[in-house]
Amino acid sequence: MTQEVDVFAHRGAQDNFVRSEEAFPAFIGGYRSGKTAGGVIKAWFYSMEYPGAIGVWTEPIAGMFAESLLPTLRKFFGEYEMHLWKEEGKGGPNHRIVFTNGCVWLLKAAETPERIVGFEAAWALMNEAASSDHGSQEEAYFRLVGRLSQQGFPHWLGIATTPIGQNWLWREWVNNPNAKKTGHVLFQGSSMENPTLEKSYLDTMEATYQKGTPLYRRYVLGEFAQLEGLVLPTFDPDKMIDPWPEDEVFLRRIAGVDFGAQSPTTIVETGITRSRRLWDREWLYQRECDDDTFVKACRDAQDSGVSLFVCDPSGKERIAWMRQQGIPAVKARSNRITDRVKAWSTPIGQGRYRLDSGSTFLIQEVMGLSWSRSKGRELETDKFDPNTPDHAFDAGAYSKMELEKMVLDWTPPEIGNW
Repeated sequence: MTQEVDVFAHRGAQDNFVRSEEAFPAFIGGYRSGKTAGGVIKAWFYSMEYPGAIGVWTEPIAGMFAESLLPTLRKFFGEYEMHLWKEEGKGGPNHRIVFTNGCVWLLKAAETPERIVGFEAAWALMNEAASSDHGSQEEAYFRLVGRLSQQGFPHWLGIATTPIGQNWLWREWVNNPNAKKTGHVLFQGSSMENPTLEKSYLDTMEATYQKGTPLYRRYVLGEFAQLEGLVLPTFDPDKMIDPWPEDEVFLRRIAGVDFGAQSPTTIVETGITRSRRLWDREWLYQRECDDDTFVKACRDAQDSGVSLFVCDPSGKERIAWMRQQGIPAVKARSNRITDRVKAWSTPIGQGRYRLDSGSTFLIQEVMGLSWSRSKGRELETDKFDPNTPDHAFDAGAYSKMELEKMVLDWTPPEIGNW
């Protein structure tokens, strides 16, 4: 059944997002750029074209369904409520929009990703996916991808959000070498593209955020602009990112390891020169990394000159397993956040740090890792923003802690005694 309605998307990012047939379309836009409206229109048109399709709409927290999705749905399609669609299960775990043609929109809060189970769906739309309310929405994203298995329908997962910096959305849609191949297509929209906004509102936005500033780029233009709160604000990519020096003579080269399951397992090599300059490069950055891939990365690093693997202290069983594979592995000296940050900030602040230009994920983390914010919006310097990954950062911290303790006559102890 197809329902004819007099609804049009704004020209530009919103219209392109609505019409996109890619598997993972993302509408990343400034405030009031029409992101939620674009998501509702896209989901509605799909539901009208494919009777019986099951979809999932997520908001950061359950309370936002009444604040965002439902007012927008009623604005565009309220005249069809109780005739073509109706809301059911309000306030409960089975909150949904039910259509007379058999379509269902399951309303799931991303704050409880463990509840995104037990169903098959044809599509999903994550609204305000960059929000860090109750943590990162990255886990909800990966769970939703696994639910897109309803047979007989084209599958897609859309994102509609204002960006907050170089977080997991940046990694999946922008800094992903396979993005085009997997259908991760980004439509970037500005607040200025919304013809329904009054000039006074746009003038206020310009005056408040000021053209050219990171705030303006993020909240008006919808760009992935990094704001204040960086963990390593003194890192200068123009001065500290260079190709790995193949002809450099390193006194020692060791690697840090951060174990992951769904989060990436990472291996970062750190080499130290006679002038005490530190160089980093990544050997591995992979989610759900299997043992064969991990061992091969360790072997490749060893063949290149890495002599020791310094690992996340919490991974005692994995460290023991590495030793059984003949990989010299020890636990890191500390896992405290202050020690991890100091391991990075000291050589960077002293101007004796360089990062291999081919280490894509490590560069992303060093440039994007941010401090968390409290409810009062104050920076919390005892924990990282969950939307900014720190896996390679941690691996690099473990290796640097060890190297900084070494002196020229340092001899590694027996692995079995560590």
